[in-house]
Amino acid sequence: GQTVVVKNKAVMAVEAIEGTDAAIERGCRLARGKAVVVKTAKPRQDERFDVPTVGVDTLKKIADNNGSVLAVEAGKTFVVDFEECVKFADKHGVIFLSAQGVDNDV
Repeated sequence: GQTVVVKNKAVMAVEAIEGTDAAIERGCRLARGKAVVVKTAKPRQDERFDVPTVGVDTLKKIADNNGSVLAVEAGKTFVVDFEECVKFADKHGVIFLSAQGVDNDV
């Protein structure tokens, strides 16, 4: 998967080889709070391998770094233990949502 961290329409971080957690930490640090974390599939990603995945650990990383939103691509992102994710997000004030992606052949 691919992660991007934004604030006020400005990109704070894009996931690279360091992985999702490091991108979240870096992006939230640069945003100085209230960052939006978006997890999506890469263009032309083979859905048999490397499926974009989030879970409570992802939400915890966002909450611990003063992020405010986790948005995932509907139908493309695997959510580990969905009910626990919803409970954690509610308890820690993180907005957790899904949105339909745009299928651009980029």
